[in-house]
Amino acid sequence: MKKYLFVFCFLLLAITCVKAQYYSDLNFSLKDSLKLVASTSSSLKKIDILFNIGGRYMWSQGDTAIKYYSLVEKIAVDSKDNLSLFWAYNSISQTYSQTIGNYPLGLHFAVEALKLGNKNKFVDSLMRYAYFDLALCYSYLKNKELGLKYLILSNPFSRRYIPLFDFTMPKVYYILEMYDTAYYYNTQVLDYYNKKVYEKRWSGAYVVQGDIYRAQKKYDSAIINYKLSIPLSFISSLYKDYLEASSGLTSTYAALHQVDSAIHYGRQVVIYSEKFTFTEGLLNAYKVLYQMYKVKNMQDSAFKYLEKSQQLSEQLYNSSKTNEAQNLALGEMTKANELSEQKATQQKELILTIALLLIFGIGIYFNGKRIQKNRIKKIEDDRKNNELSAARDLQQSMLPKELPQRSDLDIATFIRSSTEVGGDYYDFFPQTDGSLFSVCGDATGHGVASGMMVSVTKAGLNGINPVKPHKILQRLNGVIKRIDLGILRMSLNIVEITQDELFLSSAAMPPIYLYKAATKEVEEFMNNGLPLGGLKDENFVLENRKFDYGDVLVQLSDGLPEAPNLVGEMYDYDRLRNLIQSSCHLSAQEIIDVLIKSVDEWMQGNRNPDDITIVVIKKQ
Repeated sequence: MKKYLFVFCFLLLAITCVKAQYYSDLNFSLKDSLKLVASTSSSLKKIDILFNIGGRYMWSQGDTAIKYYSLVEKIAVDSKDNLSLFWAYNSISQTYSQTIGNYPLGLHFAVEALKLGNKNKFVDSLMRYAYFDLALCYSYLKNKELGLKYLILSNPFSRRYIPLFDFTMPKVYYILEMYDTAYYYNTQVLDYYNKKVYEKRWSGAYVVQGDIYRAQKKYDSAIINYKLSIPLSFISSLYKDYLEASSGLTSTYAALHQVDSAIHYGRQVVIYSEKFTFTEGLLNAYKVLYQMYKVKNMQDSAFKYLEKSQQLSEQLYNSSKTNEAQNLALGEMTKANELSEQKATQQKELILTIALLLIFGIGIYFNGKRIQKNRIKKIEDDRKNNELSAARDLQQSMLPKELPQRSDLDIATFIRSSTEVGGDYYDFFPQTDGSLFSVCGDATGHGVASGMMVSVTKAGLNGINPVKPHKILQRLNGVIKRIDLGILRMSLNIVEITQDELFLSSAAMPPIYLYKAATKEVEEFMNNGLPLGGLKDENFVLENRKFDYGDVLVQLSDGLPEAPNLVGEMYDYDRLRNLIQSSCHLSAQEIIDVLIKSVDEWMQGNRNPDDITIVVIKKQ
């Protein structure tokens, strides 16, 4: 194990740190490397070669790097090599967040690395790489508290130093807009590299310094540092650094109102992005080019880059389905022909003809302006709709992909949102001892804000060690309170299901119903605390019940019992309880079908005004 640990520690350092040495030759033989992968039966050697390939593309062609890192992930899973899987998650996270610009996916793989490291009790020297990735991703996602938390974990103040190749600390501080701190640490990085011969200096440190100066509006200093990085990025084949520097120059010259220079560097980003990857820089270049061409009154070029910006945004944040093509026809293509025909048919009465043409031209001009305005409005509406669709897809991804399988449990679920993005949430967390945690929640309101609360809740639950439900609620309440999402709150109940017992706790949710087959009675559990995110030190009640053959557990949100009919009457909790009592001889899915049919008949075709979520678990 020590041998493997040494090999992979060296490998990760080679990939993530010694970038300039690793990419001095991108013309290596990919074909020969893949032949070596195919010819060896050693999973360790396959992983070593694939890491080498991925590393060569990580800072230049992100999608290609992801392809080979994903092969490492698969081999590591198949061979149960948790250490290699940990490095694969870290590398994929870095590529998504820093090269491709997909921060949610970067965060996903960073969290997977953290979970794997904690599960296998990896030493701190390994875990700090997962902390690095989490610090970057949370910072990119504007979560300052968690960004700083993981940055400190990766490099505590008690032993803070600047590793020889570590740019993470100044980069995170820059992203979090803590520019003085970022400047302090990045200056130390630059001092280290400036002692080396020119060819051995690192372009990335100059890029970060340029970003810091630009944020401080010290534009001349920013330009100097960006331009210092450019030749170094080509020497070391770090083309992502070149794209990042050019993108920074694009924004800097735009801030200085030097339109032609901004356009020049923006187009450089566009040209080099055809071969190399830095999606965030390309998106920034499109946006700045749109603004600069608007200043130059070159509307066709402006709209071209506005469209490209829109398409790239959709690619990043709505990649779960194929994007619809935008219809951006200008409606002015016939103007010249119409003017020519008008002029040809008006040989006489020249003054009248000129007057008519002027009137007609003015009308065409204002009509073109109207069309352009409508087109911009349509693009903006499409952007909002696509972002809403992306948020809906993200919410759906929060739900379990499949129900847990336990031979003594019959489980069924149902969720129906009232808007595009709902606030309800359910989840299951199987444990190694055979027990199962069942979670049902309802965020404040619905829409994008409540979807954000659901995301925070799921991330929080994944980061809390399994204890009794009331303790989980207490810890999760602390997490949500620290994040501070304003007036947003999360109602949640958690049930731990062992072989023959239930442990129940709730935070401001509707009753949990327990049907006992022996007595054919339904018990309501009403011991509710306040919603999560309210009071800092809220305590929650834990109840314990037997769970015997034929018993049925029902968790739900308030969308069903409070559903109104056409005259505004509520469906009612007593009606729901009676229906549950009379239906528990059925299977879990059949019980849900009975409940949904009943409430739909009650609403008489109206759409439910609140999200409806039901979780039914029957002991069999």
